[in-house]
Amino acid sequence: MAQRDDDWATDAPPRLRALQQINAAVNSALDLDQTLRVTAQAVASALDATLCTIFLFDEFTQELELRATSDSSPYASPHYRVALGQGFTGAVAEQGRPLRESDLAQQPERYAAEANRYETPPRGLISMPIIYFMVEKLEGVINVQMNTPRAFGDDDLAFMEVIGGQLAMSIENMRLHEATDQELRRKVNELATLHNVSALVASSLVLDTVLRTIVEKAVLLSGANRSVLFELQPGERRLRAVAWHGFEQGFEQSAVTRASILAGQCCAGRVIETGEPSSGIDCMRSDGGCFLHGLSDEALGDQHAVLCVPLITVHGPLGALCVYSNQRHMLSQHQLQLVMTFANVAAIAMENARLFEQTREGLRKRETLLREMHHRVKNNLAQVAAILNMQQRRSKSEEASEILAETVRRIQGIAATHDLLSTGEVGMAPVDEIARKIVGVVSGNFIPLDLHVRFHVGPAPYLLPSEQATTLAIVLNELISNAIEHGFDQRSELRTGGEIRISGAKQDDTIVVRVADDGAGVPAGFSLDTAEGLGLQLVRGLVRSDLRGAATMFMTEGDPDARGEDDEPDHVAAGDTDADGAPRRWTVTELRFPASLVRLGAPETTRIEAERAQMN
Repeated sequence: MAQRDDDWATDAPPRLRALQQINAAVNSALDLDQTLRVTAQAVASALDATLCTIFLFDEFTQELELRATSDSSPYASPHYRVALGQGFTGAVAEQGRPLRESDLAQQPERYAAEANRYETPPRGLISMPIIYFMVEKLEGVINVQMNTPRAFGDDDLAFMEVIGGQLAMSIENMRLHEATDQELRRKVNELATLHNVSALVASSLVLDTVLRTIVEKAVLLSGANRSVLFELQPGERRLRAVAWHGFEQGFEQSAVTRASILAGQCCAGRVIETGEPSSGIDCMRSDGGCFLHGLSDEALGDQHAVLCVPLITVHGPLGALCVYSNQRHMLSQHQLQLVMTFANVAAIAMENARLFEQTREGLRKRETLLREMHHRVKNNLAQVAAILNMQQRRSKSEEASEILAETVRRIQGIAATHDLLSTGEVGMAPVDEIARKIVGVVSGNFIPLDLHVRFHVGPAPYLLPSEQATTLAIVLNELISNAIEHGFDQRSELRTGGEIRISGAKQDDTIVVRVADDGAGVPAGFSLDTAEGLGLQLVRGLVRSDLRGAATMFMTEGDPDARGEDDEPDHVAAGDTDADGAPRRWTVTELRFPASLVRLGAPETTRIEAERAQMN
């Protein structure tokens, strides 16, 4: 019968069994500390030793650190370190040769310092250097200790040499794996950081915010301490510092704020000419063209290394980004590549912010011109109205005088709308403000002194473009004048007062504007479509042609804004009754036009102000 593997392993010699355990630990995991613990326990068991310790060599500190023992409670501290040449472990590591001692108590004093670190100083000892012979690299030392004297033989030494060779390859492979894994994680973290800071830089179009973010994130990404962003002046070969980080006080801040560098001068100027990054050590102290040259060591602090990269887009160079570090060596190629990639993103963000700033400036100029245009149109119309007023006063014909008066009101209504267009959001005017302007014009020029008309203008914040705003002003002027002239005609009704309501609402994709008066009403069978008066013809034609809508006129009771689908009032609100309690009757002119002509807005906030508020 064939012997099973686990039976064979149990019956195998102790040293072969130890090699199998170590090999299994190496192949089953890439955890270095676990492999070292298994190795120490297997070697101690195979040699029937009191203790096995494994030290690893630290190339940076030139020391050996205790990393594993066969005892769960090591006699020495778990992070015990031994310098090269110190004790028996340091001596073996320094000489690169094994050490066998049958009784350390009989050996020179130089071994005593390490031996006394243990609760019971070792007597018998075999110590083997762990050397990776492919490149003659010291990896560490493995020690096998006895609490009693013992002479280790050549077979013990050969076994330890095999263990040392296997450990050397395992340690090197695991260190390479750890280094590769750490490098991979570092690269992933750096790429994630690059993505995040690049997205942050590109997320704003406010120039000051973009510049400030560039210098802050350049320091974060490169691991430097300070940074300065230089911008190439348009039409010049000169760079000026526009943003900085880390130069917040004293002489160095003054030097940065005054910095003005010619192309080819200093690191920043050289990268503009070459288009390639430039780096140096202590050039701010040795380069007479550097903008920091001449500052005292106290002002410069511990800044030594500098890296400057150009900011370039398809339209040419924009400037240079410089980062300063307290390191006394150049930034690595990897760091340079990160900063270069970030600089490319920063250059695009900087150019976009500049273009946005120029566009906003162009819009501000355009708005100023439009405001001035509307203001001049209003003044010209006011002059025309004044001339017609003079003509009216001189006219001896009553009919001509009335015609001139109507014309003056229409011109004043248009002038009032241009006044609104010159002070609110350029090119746009809200429906309710147009209504208030027209009410003001009519109240001041058309209502007799003995007629008291109350006006109510409801909220209607629907912004109309200038052409449609002028049309609505003419239409409202005609409707309000018509209501006063015919609805409150004192000669026929002997009325001394009344009310006119103007309201606006959005119904699905339609804007509805109503002008209602509680005057005498319209005759039976009246239709706006067949009305022959000039004013109502203007209303009908302008609403159809300019507002692309329709106008209707009807009678209702109660609340004029609560008209149902059957043209009957939905309810009678408080205050909408006569003295005897009966519902008030209203003459309502309803204008309907597409909601696509308007947009909602706050008339007191201009578009530029809204953009600034949103971005800040």
